[in-house]
This record gives sequence, C-alpha cells and structure tokens, in this order.
Amino acid sequence: MNRVGDMMLSVGLFAMIAIFGNLNYSTIFSASPYVNEVAITVVVLLLFIGATAKSAQVPLHVWLPGSMEGTIYISIFGTSLFLFFLSIFKLLTFLYFYFFSIEYCSLFDLTLSLAVINKTRGKDGKFISVPSINLEPLNPTVKEALIGELLGDGCLRYTKKVQDGNPNPNWNVNFAMTLKSYEHIIYLWENTYSSICTNTPPRPWPPVNSGKPVSQYAFSSKSLLALTEIHKEWYVWSVENNKYIKIVPLNISSQLTGLSLAHWLMGDGYWDSGDKTVVICTDNFTLKEVELLSSVLTNNFGLINTVKKRIKANKEICWRIRFSSKLENINNLKNLVQPYFIPSMLYKLNICKD
Repeated sequence: MNRVGDMMLSVGLFAMIAIFGNLNYSTIFSASPYVNEVAITVVVLLLFIGATAKSAQVPLHVWLPGSMEGTIYISIFGTSLFLFFLSIFKLLTFLYFYFFSIEYCSLFDLTLSLAVINKTRGKDGKFISVPSINLEPLNPTVKEALIGELLGDGCLRYTKKVQDGNPNPNWNVNFAMTLKSYEHIIYLWENTYSSICTNTPPRPWPPVNSGKPVSQYAFSSKSLLALTEIHKEWYVWSVENNKYIKIVPLNISSQLTGLSLAHWLMGDGYWDSGDKTVVICTDNFTLKEVELLSSVLTNNFGLINTVKKRIKANKEICWRIRFSSKLENINNLKNLVQPYFIPSMLYKLNICKD
C-alpha cells in the first residue's frame, strides 16, 4: 500500500505538470478556474489517494501495523482509530469542496496539453459556448505588435456571455478600422494575429444586410488568459465612468519596440504635409502619459519629438506627439519602422507604394 501511495502521488504530480505547466501553487490556483472539472477531479483523487496511503489512513492503512515495533496492540488500535476518524474528516472535506466549489470552475475539454477550451455555465445553469482560452503565453512577435495596437485604437474586452457565465472571464482584443484601411485589417487578421484568431474574417459594419454603406471592418481574437494578464497592466477601473479605461503602463519603456512603434504608427500615425513630419494621435491619453511616451521614444530609439497641444472642435484639450522634421530624424524613424510596414500604409511615412 505504501508503494500505491508513491505511485498515486507521482502520477498526480505529473498530471499537474501536464495540465498547468508547473507545480507552483500560485500558478495552479490562479489557472484552476479555467480547467475542466474532470481534470481537477482526477488530479485531486490521485493526490488524495497518495496522501491517504502514505499517511496510513483507512482503508489504505494495512501496511502500518507491520511497520510498528513491538506488540503494543492497544497503541496500534488507538492509532488506527484516530486515523479512521481523520480519514472520514478528510473525505467529507473533499466532498464538500468538490460539490460546492466545482460549480464555479469553467468547463473545458480535457486534454493533457497547455491549451484548454470551451464551455461554461450561463445564468440558467445550462452550458454555453465561450471563446477559446489558452494557457500558453503570447508569441513575442504577436505581443510586440499588440503593444502598438493598444497605444492606438486596439482595445481589450470580454463578451457578455463570458461575463455572465464565468466569474473569471478572459479578455480578447478587438480591432476595428475604417473602410480606407481594409487592406490593413485583412493583413492583421491573416498574418500578424492569425495565431490567436478564429477563421471568421473581419466583419463589415453596418452589416451588409442593413442596406447602409459599409464604413468599417472589425475582428476579434480568441479569449486568452495571456490577454487577461495584459489587461491588468493596461486598464484600470474608473468609478466615475463605471467602466475600465485604458492607460499607459509605467513599464512601457521595456515593452515598446521597433515593431510596436510600427503598428502604433500604422494605426494612429499620419504624415503632416505642412510640417513635413510624422504625428501620432494620442488624444485619449493624459498629458502625463503622452509625456512618458515622448520620453520613451527619445530614450529607446533616439527619436527627437515634442508634445503638442490640440483643441478639438468641442473645446476638449488633447495632446499629440510630433517628430522633429529634421531629415536625419525622419530618416531614422523610417529606417526603424519601414521593415514592419505593409505597402498600403507607407503613405503615413510619406513613402510611395511600389
């Protein structure tokens, strides 16, 4: 029976590594709501049986008397009786947590991989489909590009279905662009973000069957745990607006790369023909945030730029980043980001499309 305990504990630990990727309790507890209840049950049973056998609890206690020295049968009986009641307590505790807490775990297809998918319970108790959730981290290239999108018009959100049916919803990223940028959004869907998106192509808005002319296209990624972690950095809850608002994280210097800057410019940059330079629209960020971004552009890439005040038609004050029009500075900017630009967006750098 002692060997049974060894085997069960070993298999349970290997199962945890296969499902969660490690044995760190903080990681396991944070990821457990996104794992199939059957998988959790199997792991818990393996560890439970292993612990029961190793601690000589009923009914896996038969190895204990033979290992005791001497013939003090009363001591053996007392120990066995204590372990019996301890076993009953442990079993009741297990059943309580299983039946009363498992309902709060999202349900996914049981696989021994790091990718877990698929269902959760709605308000009526029935299972509903939700976007796929992936425990794997984002590909570095995808993450760098996404940082640029978030500095522009990209946003992270969760669907109401996930919110209603899951106390720990994961977030997906939404991309929306005007009809003029159709080629750009198709490129993002087919290439840059294909690994985190479904096969559903960008959808027109308003819908074609509405009879109104299409003004923009949009698509969303899958709902990913990795995006949920990014959301924690890029969003804060606003009591005044009763919603999450996007911010510039203080560690943006370590996140912004040449690839990120290219996606930021393709989304929110434009060529100012009057000043003959590139300007980035940072209207939705505060002055302090824009100044932080301005300093990062200088410190990370040596790009000379200034923060310019702008007053909108509704008298609202906003701030934008304007790069110095000096030829050397503009050439440095172009050399940094042009390798990541798609041909249809080169006009934002005042470069003719071949």
